[in-house]
Amino acid sequence: MRAEERIISQLELAKESGVLQSEIARILNISKSTVSEILSKLEEEKVVVREEISQKSYKVWLTKYYPGAIEGVVRIGILKASEYVKVVHAGERVGAIFRVYRNAIEATKDLVHGIADIVATPFITQAFFGVLMKNIRIFRVVAMNGSGVVFSNGKRFGCSEFSTMERILRKYLRVKNIKEDIEFFKSPEEMISQLRSLRGIAIWEPYLSSFENFERFDDVLGDFLCCSLAVNEGFLEKNQSIFEEFLKEYDRSKPSWGVEKLAGIIEMPENLVRKSLESYRFDVGIEELEKEAMELSFGRIQEILSSY
Repeated sequence: MRAEERIISQLELAKESGVLQSEIARILNISKSTVSEILSKLEEEKVVVREEISQKSYKVWLTKYYPGAIEGVVRIGILKASEYVKVVHAGERVGAIFRVYRNAIEATKDLVHGIADIVATPFITQAFFGVLMKNIRIFRVVAMNGSGVVFSNGKRFGCSEFSTMERILRKYLRVKNIKEDIEFFKSPEEMISQLRSLRGIAIWEPYLSSFENFERFDDVLGDFLCCSLAVNEGFLEKNQSIFEEFLKEYDRSKPSWGVEKLAGIIEMPENLVRKSLESYRFDVGIEELEKEAMELSFGRIQEILSSY
């Protein structure tokens, strides 16, 4: 393996922690001058970020893991779902770096920590982190609907934690008068692998369309808000023009434009992604976020308080 590839692999292992430049040379047994030369090249190509932490001492990260906004760079986080077709089309137009997350909590945490710049995740997750951390802005609805329950013959329902899936599943179970516990999973693949032992799983597209025995949530509950787009304020301070260009491309795009790109990023069949788009309502106005925010309002906290 070439020295450049070895350095990139080492930085991939370090992820958000980064590595001291001097440690790269020691760990990989490569001369300091060679490491410095390679990092200078990768820095110019925006593959890595170097930061001086003390006199003549540098820490290095892969750009996608750097914990802070980078001038001229936009990093977009998404989940493995087909509703993000417009997001990836607009991101591709502005040269974005994409990262696919296992779940909403991990993606939204990276957004508030500045490791991701724009993230598409469930509104409920963004609302909670946004109110708590106060450094993100939610600016668009991605889509409505696009999920349901796949049935099996076991006990309990599988679901992703602290997400639209959990919230809508709880509503669905109340409407159907089903009394079952919920088991949480960190990824859709993990949940699907346990389907035979469960009574059902709450899952989103394009996974949902790959099954036969399912019921869509909106057929029972009506339209519901799923994911929204949020941006880190630190990114806006450094890259307002990139953000405005992304927004322009996003607003003008059509879902079908991003199918091929999204299918490649999330490693799902293109025909399945295209088919699953029928499950969504796109081009939803910001007023839907306001309605959802009213329902989630902490002003209703009295409903869960007790004087036991």
